[in-house]
Amino acid sequence: MKRLSVCMIVKDEEELLPRCLDSLKGLADEIVIVDTGSIDRTKEIAGQYTDLIFNYTWIDDFAAARNESLRHATGKWILVMDADEYLSAEDYPKWNEFLDNEQPVHHLAYTLPIINFTGDKEYQDEITTSPVTRLFPNYKGIHFERPIHEQLTLGSEGELFHKKLDLNIYHTGYQNQRVSEKNKHERNMLIFNQMKSQSKMSEYDWFTLGNQYRYAKDEQQALECYEKALKGASSKVVWYPHCLVGLITLYYKQNQLHESWQWTESKLSKYKEYSEYYSIKGVHYETLGFFEEAIACYTTAIEIAETRARKNQEIWLVDPMYSFDMPVQQLIEIYFRMNNNQQAIYWLSKMLNKNNKNPRILLKLAEWLSFNDTPESVHHLLNQIYDQKNDTEMLLLYKVALALGKKELIKAYSPFMRDEKQYTNSDQVRLAVIQQNKEKWESYTSLSFQKDEDSQLYRWVQTLLGALIWGDCQPLEKIERLLENGQLSGLNDLMIQFISKDCIPEDRLVLENYSHELFLISKQLFILEQYELFDKFVKIFETSSLVNQLANYFYSVNLLDLAMNYYSILLSRQELDFNSLENLGFYHAVQNFEEEAVEFMTAAIQKEPGARHLYRFLIQYSKPENKTYYVERFKEEFPQFSSISFVKQFIDEKIIT
Repeated sequence: MKRLSVCMIVKDEEELLPRCLDSLKGLADEIVIVDTGSIDRTKEIAGQYTDLIFNYTWIDDFAAARNESLRHATGKWILVMDADEYLSAEDYPKWNEFLDNEQPVHHLAYTLPIINFTGDKEYQDEITTSPVTRLFPNYKGIHFERPIHEQLTLGSEGELFHKKLDLNIYHTGYQNQRVSEKNKHERNMLIFNQMKSQSKMSEYDWFTLGNQYRYAKDEQQALECYEKALKGASSKVVWYPHCLVGLITLYYKQNQLHESWQWTESKLSKYKEYSEYYSIKGVHYETLGFFEEAIACYTTAIEIAETRARKNQEIWLVDPMYSFDMPVQQLIEIYFRMNNNQQAIYWLSKMLNKNNKNPRILLKLAEWLSFNDTPESVHHLLNQIYDQKNDTEMLLLYKVALALGKKELIKAYSPFMRDEKQYTNSDQVRLAVIQQNKEKWESYTSLSFQKDEDSQLYRWVQTLLGALIWGDCQPLEKIERLLENGQLSGLNDLMIQFISKDCIPEDRLVLENYSHELFLISKQLFILEQYELFDKFVKIFETSSLVNQLANYFYSVNLLDLAMNYYSILLSRQELDFNSLENLGFYHAVQNFEEEAVEFMTAAIQKEPGARHLYRFLIQYSKPENKTYYVERFKEEFPQFSSISFVKQFIDEKIIT
C-alpha cells in the first residue's frame, strides 16, 4: 500500500499550484486533484505531477468536493491541502518519522498548525497560526461535512478525536492580493448566507464566519460572530482559544478595553500555562501607562515560552508571535520610552539573534550603536550575529552600513559585494555621496529613474544630498521631469531655488507642508557628518515641526545634549509638540525631577487628551491636591476605563492615600 495520498480540490490555481506540488515531491506517494472548473492552465500544470486528475461540477459545497477527492485516494494516510499551501523540505524528517512509525486508529485524526502569511506584500507578512485537522488514516470512514470550512467526521460511526502534531503547513491564500484575485470573500459569503437562511450555523460556523468578516475588515460583524461562537462552545474544542483571542484583539482595536480586559481575565486566564495570556495582559497594562506591570507580563510570557521549549512542549496556544516577537518588541518600545537604553539595546540584540534577517531591527540596533560606540565594536558585534560566509547576510549588512552612511562599516563589508547586480542605481548614488565622489555621483544620477514611489523618495534624497554638498543643481533639473510625486516635485523646485539662488519662500507655512522630507534631508546631512551644511540647512528651513522631529530623533539615538539644545529652543518658543513633551516628561522622571516631569506630561495631554498612557503617570506623581483633578480628566476622557479592575484599584489607592 502507498504511504501518503495528498488530496486537493482546485480551480484556476496556475499561479501557486507549482509551488504546492513541488513541495510535495519528496513526500507524497500519490496526488489526487479534483478540479471544479478551471479555465486557466491549472489542469495542464497538475498533469506534470500526477495522472489522478478528476473533473467535478461545483455545487457550493466544499465538503462534497473534498469527499470526491478522498474517494480516489489509495494511500495508508491522507493529507488534505489547498493550492495556496505548501510544505517545507526542512520538515520532511518529522513528516517521515510520523508516517513511518504512527499506527492508524479509526477514530483519530491529526490537527496541524497552518502558518498563515496575511500581509500586504510577501516580504512584509503578518504571520498567524491556526489549527486545522488535515491528516488522517484512509479507509476508516473519516469524511468531511459542512459546506464551508468543512470539518472531518466519522458520522454515525462515533466521535472523531483530534490529536495535535507539530507538522507545519504554510498558507498564503489570504494575502490581500490573493483575496482580490480569487474573490474568496464573495464566494465564501454566498455559502455562509445560504447556511444562515437554512439555520444550519454551528458554533464552529460562527467562528469561521467571524474569521471571514475579519479578513474583510468588517470588525463589528466579526465581533458579533465570535461572541455567538463562544456562547455555546466548549473550551475544549481546538478552535476555542483562537476565537477567544480574536475577540479580545478586536475589542482592543476598537478601544473597548473594558470588554477586552474582562474576556482576558475571565476566559483567557484559564490558559496561564501559555504566553498568550501574559502578552495580551501586558498590552492592556502598557496601553494605560502601567509600564512596570507590563514589563513583568512580557518577561513572564518570554520565560514561559522558553521553559516550554526546553521541555519540548508545544510553545504557543494560538500564535507564535505572543511567545517572543510581540513581548520583546513591546519591551524595546517601553524601555526606549522610559530612557532605559541599556535594556532596550539588550532586547534588540536578543531579537536580532533570534531572527537576523529582520532589516528593521538590524537597522535600529546598528543605528543606535553607531552613535554610542566605536565602529570597531559595532563591527565586532555584527560579526558575532552574522555569518561572513553567507552572501545574503553580508549583503544585508552592507545595505545597512550604506543606510547608516558609516564609511568604516561600508569598507568592512564591501569585499563581499562581488556582483554589480547587487547594487541598485540608488545605492550607487548613495555610495558616491558617502565617498565624496562627485564624478561617480554625476554618472549614476544620469541613469534611469525608477517610478516606484518609495524608491523615488530614496533616490531623490540621495541626488539632493550631492546637489547640496557640491552646489550642483543639474541632476535635480534632470530628475524634475521624472518625478510623479507632486509633493516631491514642488520640493525639488524649492531646493533648486535654494541651491542656485540661496532663497526660499517667505511663507513659512509652505515649509511646514514639507516637514517630513525636510527632516529626512537634515537627518541625512547629520549622518553623513556634513555638520556645517546641516546647521545651515536647518537654520534656513527651520520650522517648528522640523526642529521637533530633529530633537526627538537625537533623543531616540541617545544624543541627549543635542536633543536638549533643540528642546530648549522649542520650550522658549512654546513650540514643543506632543512627542517632545512626552520625551521630556519621561526624561525628567528618570532623573527624579518629578515636578518638572508632571509639568511636561500635563502639557502633553493638553495637546492630546486621548493619550491614555499618561494619566497613570500624572495620578501617580502629581501633588495630592491635584490627583482628583487628573482622575476626573481620565474618567471624562475614558468613562469605561476607570471600571477596569487594575485601573480602579490604582485610582482608589491614590485617592485614599
